[in-house]
Amino acid sequence: MRLSLVLGCASLTVVSLSAHIMVSPPESKAGATQKYEVRVHNEGKVAATGVDLEIPEGITVVDVAKPASGTFTTAKAGTRITSINWTVEVAPTKYLALPFTAKNPDAAKDVKWSVREHLADGSIVEWSDKPGAKQKGSTTKLTAVAAVQK
Repeated sequence: MRLSLVLGCASLTVVSLSAHIMVSPPESKAGATQKYEVRVHNEGKVAATGVDLEIPEGITVVDVAKPASGTFTTAKAGTRITSINWTVEVAPTKYLALPFTAKNPDAAKDVKWSVREHLADGSIVEWSDKPGAKQKGSTTKLTAVAAVQK
């Protein structure tokens, strides 16, 4: 029993140490045009080969920067970008920032980001708050713009 508990904890540790992905910044202003970055920290032994970002409802992507190496594509519903898919290599122990610019919705709220990381061994790690996701997704807290006092 003890051995299975130790092995179970060890396997959870291996998954959580494989990488760290977050969307930054964690806080922004409602209605603002914000430069965001998907930050990929590869702490594992297998290279990351791709990153797929779902764009939450209400967020309007206005620009995606080309990564230093690799490519990206976007998927759209009408004219709205609904996902950004980067094909990049993030070797073990390396870090990569994938910038994009988006207009935030006008209301204060928490924006939940969902990211899928593709690894060289064919596995996929989902970073989201969706059921079944192995890792927690990032949240950006949108705060209301303070009213100007006259």
